[in-house]
Amino acid sequence: MKALIIIFLFVGTMNTSFAQQIEPQSPQELYDFHIKKKKENNTAAWVTLGGGVAMFVAGLGINTSGGIIDNDTTNNNKGLWLSYLGGATTLISVPLFISAGKHNRKAKIQLQNGAVGLDYRFNYSGIALVISL
Repeated sequence: MKALIIIFLFVGTMNTSFAQQIEPQSPQELYDFHIKKKKENNTAAWVTLGGGVAMFVAGLGINTSGGIIDNDTTNNNKGLWLSYLGGATTLISVPLFISAGKHNRKAKIQLQNGAVGLDYRFNYSGIALVISL
């Protein structure tokens, strides 16, 4: 019985609750948003890729420097953790590149739908084509 009362109270409060209202955005605002997100994701992806490769190479350098120069083979795993961390960081950049590509495609869709007010003028000898979006 208590469970039934709780369910009725829950359903009753759902009818009177208010949700967040989404304001309609203009196509220009959507285009600007997707271009901004594409640039941010692309920058973050390149930074993580570069940092991951640098860490991986540094870890390999630490591993190989122990036994080659002074024939010390006691601990060749000093930089192994750095190599693993660099590999993981490099793999993290992949979803960021994918996200940048998705935002780029969404921005192109906004551009192709004629939503963005750009004026293209192609002038050829005797033919003028003006597209006002």
